Amino acid sequence: MGMARTIKLYMMFLFLLILFLLLGYITKLLSPIWMGIFIVNLTILTLWLYLTIAKPLSSFEDSLDRSIETELGSEALLDNLSDDVLFKNKIKDLVEKCANEMIRENSAEMLDKQAELAALQSQINPHFLYNTLETIRGYALIDDNNDIAKIVEALAAFFRYSINRRADLVTLRDELVNIQNYMMILKFRFNNRFTLEIIIDDDDSKAYDYFIPKLILQPIVENAIFHGLEDCVEGGRVTIEVIETEKNLLITVSDNGKGMDGKALNDLNERIRSAERNLEDYKGGAHRNTGIALSNIQKRIQLLFGPDYGLSVYSTANQGTDVELTIPAGYERRMQKGIVTDHEKGNAAHQ
Repeated sequence: MGMARTIKLYMMFLFLLILFLLLGYITKLLSPIWMGIFIVNLTILTLWLYLTIAKPLSSFEDSLDRSIETELGSEALLDNLSDDVLFKNKIKDLVEKCANEMIRENSAEMLDKQAELAALQSQINPHFLYNTLETIRGYALIDDNNDIAKIVEALAAFFRYSINRRADLVTLRDELVNIQNYMMILKFRFNNRFTLEIIIDDDDSKAYDYFIPKLILQPIVENAIFHGLEDCVEGGRVTIEVIETEKNLLITVSDNGKGMDGKALNDLNERIRSAERNLEDYKGGAHRNTGIALSNIQKRIQLLFGPDYGLSVYSTANQGTDVELTIPAGYERRMQKGIVTDHEKGNAAHQ
């Protein structure tokens, strides 16, 4: 039974009790006229108490029930309370406290689920995987099967690089080595339908030691293979070209695949630019997964380096696609010299 209904029943009972007791006593003292006046005043008093206390509480209780179902805020609840109710602010504080408590409980439950999942994942010891792959590689070498040995070695290195979370920034050299291992695995899987070419001029060779966000090239290469070159029977090519300018490092990942028409390209670039949107809202289209992967890379780069950096996609139907990344050149070295931007400093503090 609700609080307001309880108060109403209590007031009715109290009114009847007082009326019963007083009628017996006052009848002996007052004339019939004064007795009638007394009963009228008592009725008015009871009605006033009902209108000022019980009815607003009943309205508030109904609003509270609706708020639980519709997740209304405390302001919407309090609109149904009379301004004359003195404990309005206390009710507001109570509602907000209850809402915050519900949020904390839900967050705690979510963290518990995440911790449980992490505990289950941690039971899969990565060293078991590495040792098993090394054993397979050993048997392959014993049988003089060097191709299998190289593939297994590349697979172990790829897993080790992907799972290792000690750093969010890695050298361009390490990232390119990981791409070479990844492409070796794919070439074996697809019977050498694709090749990889890395182009860095001697004048830009110092870029190998520049730091970039970890695992930003692999998703782009993966998209090039599975979206651009998926129909390629032979002669598929992925090219990674690195150019250093005065302030930036330009990394372009190109493929000679089927490319995209103007509409698909505009849609993809719009997805990448729409950092405020929920990536899960992108439905349909052959390039949906591509948009999600590239949008994630865009967000990572801009969160770390600022809005002046990121990626752009250029494509022509039946000719191929270029994905160009722009990041600050020599990021770690510039940090040591104290010439990075305030945005970079703020994000570097969290690395």
